[in-house]
Amino acid sequence: MNLAVVGTGYVGLVSGTCFAEMGNNVICVDNHQEKLKKLKNAEVTIYEPGLETLFYRNIAKKRLAFTDDLKVAILNSEIIFLCLPTPQDDDGSADLKYVLGVAEEIGKILKRK
Repeated sequence: MNLAVVGTGYVGLVSGTCFAEMGNNVICVDNHQEKLKKLKNAEVTIYEPGLETLFYRNIAKKRLAFTDDLKVAILNSEIIFLCLPTPQDDDGSADLKYVLGVAEEIGKILKRK
């Protein structure tokens, strides 16, 4: 199955790597260019026990890839996971601006399809 994971922080990178380990083709999307450059060069950007082994194995098997092109990732995926920051807002609630912003972009991409 082809999956897109938007966001390559702790949740996104671990989730994407584990989905690839399960045999899926995963494309992880991020707009942070420095982090993306490291990931494309097979550099793990976070520490999670056991992640490096799975990360390298799935890059080698070409089941795990990275891009900043949301449109390409969305149009080539059957399932999309949004793994974006939800920082605490002033009132204690989750600030959903990143999730809602990407959801709006995805809606525009799919509307044109």
